[in-house]
Amino acid sequence: MGSGRCVTREHSWVRLCLERSHFLDGKLKKRNRTRLANAVSKGLRSSALLRATLAFAFALRFGLGLGNGSSALAAPAADTAPSNPFQSAATEDDDAADDTAPAETSGEEEEEEGPGSESLHALTCLDGDATGGRRKGVQRRDFLKRHRFELSGMGGFYASDALSSTYSYGGALSFYPSEDFGLELLVTRSPVQFRLEEPFNAFTKEEHFVPSDAWQAIASMSWSPIHAKFKFTEQTIIHGDLFAVAGAGRTFHDSVMGLTWEAGAGFKLYLTKRLAFRFDVRDFLLPQEVLGRGRITNNVTVLGGLSLWLL
Repeated sequence: MGSGRCVTREHSWVRLCLERSHFLDGKLKKRNRTRLANAVSKGLRSSALLRATLAFAFALRFGLGLGNGSSALAAPAADTAPSNPFQSAATEDDDAADDTAPAETSGEEEEEEGPGSESLHALTCLDGDATGGRRKGVQRRDFLKRHRFELSGMGGFYASDALSSTYSYGGALSFYPSEDFGLELLVTRSPVQFRLEEPFNAFTKEEHFVPSDAWQAIASMSWSPIHAKFKFTEQTIIHGDLFAVAGAGRTFHDSVMGLTWEAGAGFKLYLTKRLAFRFDVRDFLLPQEVLGRGRITNNVTVLGGLSLWLL
């Protein structure tokens, strides 16, 4: 009876071992199948990504032309600027309609263009002309001075440094070898007095400084760097020049002891083709001796007058 129990226990143990081994084998097979499925899915995803990458590379190479190292080129710039910078670009439909229109319509449009079209064409100076694309400068001058003579009559105020201030008058003759540079000869006459001496002369009954006239002859060179326009009314625009002068000459008077140097500036307004108005401010630097005392004096002269243009 004891041996039968041992046999029964051995059979139970063997059966338990077999069941356990079958269970472990099943679990191991199930795990292997799971790993195999995961590996297959990963492989499928990797292959799909690889195929997408290859497709994108082929598209870049053959579709965009980037595979051979060539780069996209920008659109070529237009050779010339538009004739009217304020006119918007026409659409493709408008261009097609213009191409199909007959030639007679263009001729009619040119005939219908009035004076207002000139102002639109004048806007081309903002972006350049059609020949070289260069910007246009100052508009044309209505009054030209080149190779012309100018005869002027002037008068004004003479502020003397050592003597009494007085008036001055005279004339000038100018010649312009170019539009900006000119040569001028100025001749003026000024009464010369020393009024500070009059109270002493009344007391001493002696006259030390005798009033007389002083003549000046000055040769100058003028430079007109600025051409301007002056608007007086809505319909009146007058052209003009701003100029500078410098020169030297002689002042003929007993109190003057050397050369007279001159520097100044002014402006001219061209009223007509032959007539102009001018305004000058000049400083005459000269050595003078008054009542035994000599020094360098500055004598400012303000002159205004009219000019007659010859030739």
